[in-house]
Amino acid sequence: MNVIIQTPSPLRALMWMLGTSFFAILIGVSGRELSAEISLFQIMFFRNLICLLATIAAFVFIGWKSVRTNFIGRHIARNVVHFSATYLWFVGIVSIPMAEVFALEFTTPLWTALLAWIFLGERLGRRRMLGVLFGFVGVLIILRPGIAIIHPAAIAVMGAAVGLAVVYVLTKSVIKQDSPWTILFWMNLVQLPISLALSLPTWMWPSVSLAPWVLVVGIAGFGVHYSISKALIYADASLVVPFDFLRLPLISIVAWILYKEFLDPFVFIGAAIIVGGSVLNVRRD
Repeated sequence: MNVIIQTPSPLRALMWMLGTSFFAILIGVSGRELSAEISLFQIMFFRNLICLLATIAAFVFIGWKSVRTNFIGRHIARNVVHFSATYLWFVGIVSIPMAEVFALEFTTPLWTALLAWIFLGERLGRRRMLGVLFGFVGVLIILRPGIAIIHPAAIAVMGAAVGLAVVYVLTKSVIKQDSPWTILFWMNLVQLPISLALSLPTWMWPSVSLAPWVLVVGIAGFGVHYSISKALIYADASLVVPFDFLRLPLISIVAWILYKEFLDPFVFIGAAIIVGGSVLNVRRD
């Protein structure tokens, strides 16, 4: 097997994280547009279908070895959780301001640290504990319990963040032997029949005007996973995580232009604290 070593490049990592932000925003916007006519399960079906086809097309060039895995059971468990988390994320996208969804999603690395400590026995030093504490403070600033009414969809997004953390912990058990392409292939292969089965009872074909958004949600689903994996090749997680904060001002501008959503300063303050906690989390004690 040929091993390709990439030279660290913060600039390239930044460019790929911009790509990640771009595709994540496209998923959010396309999901909200499509939800006007079709169910969230159907949106997820189209996303999985197109992403799977794109992955198979990539295998034509990189080879089919990435299809093989010794962890089919783990991939199934991982993607049942991932499917549930993605559904909760879409619930937030169609129900509350997009900036709030993205800000609450930033807590995922902090939940991952806690779960890895509990279930994998990974060390949770003082720096990581402080990072987790920062994350919870940021969430309190965003949600402001007792001051503002907490929308049920915000709780759903928090559930999505915890679910994604579970996914990352499960990924740790397969990533040493399975490539990102393997994980991407099995993710969509497992989730495709689940989303189809849940879509059929309320199936409706989207109108012609929404057909482009069907393509966008699938292509963006593929792009966001590919971009983040490339960013992590060119820079450590401690450098990549702060770049992820770029998503918040970008989605805030897009949501304001398209949906006239108010730019809430509390969301920005809370998100900045959460990202600061995430940076502490990925740095070693």
